[in-house]
Amino acid sequence: MANRLVTPISAPRRGCLLVATPQLEDPNFWRSVVLLIEHEAEGSLGVILNRPSEISTEQILPRWVGDGGITPKVFSGGPIQPNALIALVPASATWRGSTPITEQIALLDVEEEPDIAQEDLGNVCLYLGYSGWSAGQLHAELEEGAWWTFDADPGDLISDPSDSWSRVLSRQNSAARLIAFHPNHSYLN
Repeated sequence: MANRLVTPISAPRRGCLLVATPQLEDPNFWRSVVLLIEHEAEGSLGVILNRPSEISTEQILPRWVGDGGITPKVFSGGPIQPNALIALVPASATWRGSTPITEQIALLDVEEEPDIAQEDLGNVCLYLGYSGWSAGQLHAELEEGAWWTFDADPGDLISDPSDSWSRVLSRQNSAARLIAFHPNHSYLN
């Protein structure tokens, strides 16, 4: 019944957020917030914004480590190709080699030599791996109630990932707001 109250706000599209519903039990996506980088008839691709990685920037892109100790944040972007690397940045600054995903977020070419000011390195987010759906798969999962779709906010990329799921839900003007602080194991209550 809750899924009927909290239906997707919009159809999935490039630059929107997919937010896992409480009924999505796949440990890869439990309480995840995914930014869709691509959404086409052939399938969809995104990265999980709220799964920090234990791998450091020094281990994967040593040339992107700043002198002042400021480094890009590293995340596990999803279960597919964990060696693939995707870089996202706020689109508020001009970044050489960037491609806009939304008005607020851009994809950064990791093959380019970084032309990033020292103070901006902390706003770069690196994602190891990605999340992907084949043609029709994401729509089927949306119909099953596994995901909600919401508009992305510029702060979603660089804010604290530990409360990302609750923060995205709590800013909605729908019944989704009521789920924002849903207990991890509600069956124990």
